[in-house]
Amino acid sequence: MRPFSFSAHVALLDELLARRPAIVEEIERRLLNVKDKDVSRSRDRRALDAAFATCIFDGLPREMSALNGALAAARSADGLEPLFRQSSAHELNPADLLIRAYDHWERQRWPGARARLAYADRLYAVFILHQLEDLSLRIWDADGADADAALGTLQRLMDGVNAPAGSLVLLRDARWLLHTAQGPLTSRLDPYFAIADRIDASFTGATLVGIHAAGAKLAGGHLRSQRRHRMADLQRDAADPLVLAMTRNSNAMDLALLVRDLVPLLEAYKDACGAGPREERQDLADAIVQGCSADPELLLTRLDLLEPYTVIEDVFIRVEADRHLSHTPAGERHLATLASYVTLAGELAASLREDARALDPAERDYSPLGLTYGFCADLSSNIAAGVLYGANGTNASLDELFALADPEGPPQLSGQGLDVSAGWARLMFDDTMAALDARRSSGGLPNASRARSARLFVIPEGVSAEDLPAGFLPEPVTAAEEHCVTSDVTRALSNGMTAFPRSQITTDRGEGRFLASAEAGGKWCGISKVVLTLCTGQGQDAVLTDVPHGVCEVLRFTCGELAVVANEKGRA
Repeated sequence: MRPFSFSAHVALLDELLARRPAIVEEIERRLLNVKDKDVSRSRDRRALDAAFATCIFDGLPREMSALNGALAAARSADGLEPLFRQSSAHELNPADLLIRAYDHWERQRWPGARARLAYADRLYAVFILHQLEDLSLRIWDADGADADAALGTLQRLMDGVNAPAGSLVLLRDARWLLHTAQGPLTSRLDPYFAIADRIDASFTGATLVGIHAAGAKLAGGHLRSQRRHRMADLQRDAADPLVLAMTRNSNAMDLALLVRDLVPLLEAYKDACGAGPREERQDLADAIVQGCSADPELLLTRLDLLEPYTVIEDVFIRVEADRHLSHTPAGERHLATLASYVTLAGELAASLREDARALDPAERDYSPLGLTYGFCADLSSNIAAGVLYGANGTNASLDELFALADPEGPPQLSGQGLDVSAGWARLMFDDTMAALDARRSSGGLPNASRARSARLFVIPEGVSAEDLPAGFLPEPVTAAEEHCVTSDVTRALSNGMTAFPRSQITTDRGEGRFLASAEAGGKWCGISKVVLTLCTGQGQDAVLTDVPHGVCEVLRFTCGELAVVANEKGRA
């Protein structure tokens, strides 16, 4: 791949801004003024992507049109390849909005030229924003300019997109781009931590705090939404252990990165409590509360479970040639971040509890805690498509949806899985306030809940009950073999483990869904993190038997205080 040129892409976007009216007319002519034509029946995203790119790049100088696809290629080279190549993978894409318009207009009526041009302008804005998102991940290729200057350039371009009267405003603050760019589903997790390292190394002061505030708000909203969707799918209460277990089990990366966003916010909040302006302190408290509301029990009450829940073997642990386990640099940074977070959460819980009172949804027309969506691109797409639904479209940009209040009133969302609920906001706020109460009253104990700190007892393969020393297993103890998954069907049938295909286990391992996993003799085995919420998190000691030795070794490394692993001779 050719060396990437940040300045060349800036020049391209400047040219596209200058050509906006002509591009919008071309989009309307080729892709929207198509009633009863074959293109209006197309649901082929690749074909629509190609047609849309033609509207954008036709007529440009060759050196500019040659940049088509360069940002996507650079993104893939960084390891951020889409998880699903044949679908949107929750990314902001004009093709999806074209399909949405075709479906809506076929059901209702095809609009006139004025309405089609308005929608074409929105598609144009979506395309430019997507380019700005991907370009934000190239800030470090900015031809010698520093990161602050490069981000300032992106802000200038975004202001240009938003400037014309009546324009759709999808996003106002360029500091959010670094996070919205990372929204789509990908097949690898390590690139996200590399980006986090670059952000922390490149920005300082208010810029860095603003980037982390955007990250905490978006992660908090995403995780709250997943919890609500799980609650609906399982038809259980939001506090049901199974709802919490299922939500946490698929979000190790999101939780780990959320903690990484919360630490600098807590540090800035601590400084603001000493001498900062009241407004700055309140803004920081808002971002922190939005982040912690993602899972108040795990992020505030049960800090003893936070480390094992956020471990990602593929990213944080390496196996040396002699089978010795050690932390990768990313793993070491994660442990240091967790240690800082635990200290700061304890120190600042009382102040946060006091400042959070001003965020009470009962006192506001709108609270971002009540948002339910999925991924940030789902919200941006909804904003862009709002014109299809007239008065039902939202009246706020993405970053405004996470602000304390919208001056024009609560936002309106239209789309499957999108909602604003005052009742959900109330529940999330109350849960967070209760967790802050528990943390400030904890006396520094990691477990600030009423449930006792239970442990996981593990008996390796080849060790029988007779080999165990007297009193090794507490009474009572819950058998938890079902939370150990294996690709060895014979082992599963003989001891109550859950049989999973090898492909599923390796996928789950890559997503950080195991406390520990290992392969031996071509068979994989892993201990699901679900056991933390369903057993030990409820104050129930749990036991796993016949666990392969490789898994036991990893478990000793990842859960030293939580897990009690018997050795080959039965001793702990």
